[in-house]
Amino acid sequence: AGTDNHMKSELRFGLIGHNVGYSRSADIFHAILDIKDINGRFEVFDLSPEDFDHDFPALLREPIDGLSVTIPFKNRVIQHLHDIAPVARALDAVNSISVRDGKTCGFNTDCYGFGLPLRPYADRLKHRTAIIIGSGGAARAATYSLYTDFEVRRFLVVGREISRLRQFQSLLTGQIPGMEMEVCTVARAGMLKDEEYEIAVNCTPLGGANHAEASPLQNWFNRRKGKIYYDLNYNTGNQPVKQALEKGMTAIDGSAMLVGQALRSLSLWCGIEQEFDPVYRAVFGDHKGIHGGQ
Repeated sequence: AGTDNHMKSELRFGLIGHNVGYSRSADIFHAILDIKDINGRFEVFDLSPEDFDHDFPALLREPIDGLSVTIPFKNRVIQHLHDIAPVARALDAVNSISVRDGKTCGFNTDCYGFGLPLRPYADRLKHRTAIIIGSGGAARAATYSLYTDFEVRRFLVVGREISRLRQFQSLLTGQIPGMEMEVCTVARAGMLKDEEYEIAVNCTPLGGANHAEASPLQNWFNRRKGKIYYDLNYNTGNQPVKQALEKGMTAIDGSAMLVGQALRSLSLWCGIEQEFDPVYRAVFGDHKGIHGGQ
């Protein structure tokens, strides 16, 4: 086996996105490689949306073992890949690409990562209602996971543009016929004050590193004590997470999801399996992304 290792001296992974200097993905992958004592590196490729259809195929021609995909390319990569796994196809969003013998396959590991920190709350979520804020790829993954893994039955999706919300609705209810879903623009969300929900999920960049001063939790949103607020952003000092905690909600940030989807990706790319806790601790410390009540 020694000679094989020398032939393939270093594994090479990367993240493709745009304006994602804040990303902790590289830290996570380097922590895994460190723990496993594997010779490899993880690079961030900032691709411009204008040149994407030229630059992305060029990147695929380089020696690379796997790629993570983030904003704004989770959909645009699809047309350039040889194959798409069923969940990624259902969600029309790819966040993980394996490259084997020149063949590329797109996966969606966001669903897996999203569900990890919610497992302790499975009983509370069953047959309940979720409010989803946002209508992009991450919102699709969150909705899909809540429905298939946690049996959440009803969804209220709030976003800026009614056309995008309708698209979101037809895609998901088309894939999952039993799902009940209402959509509503932020502008009209004032009518929702008494919406009874068990979990609210922020799937927008509001409150995240690039929009730290903005909050998705406008006056229409009723912060109910004991409910769950899940923010897919994972920046420290996240304001919406703080606001939810102050109201007595359980608040979950996006750090566990990020680690979970990275572990799942590495397993898909090259069969490397690694436990969650040591990696999470190395990058984010001990809180596991869950703040406040149980």
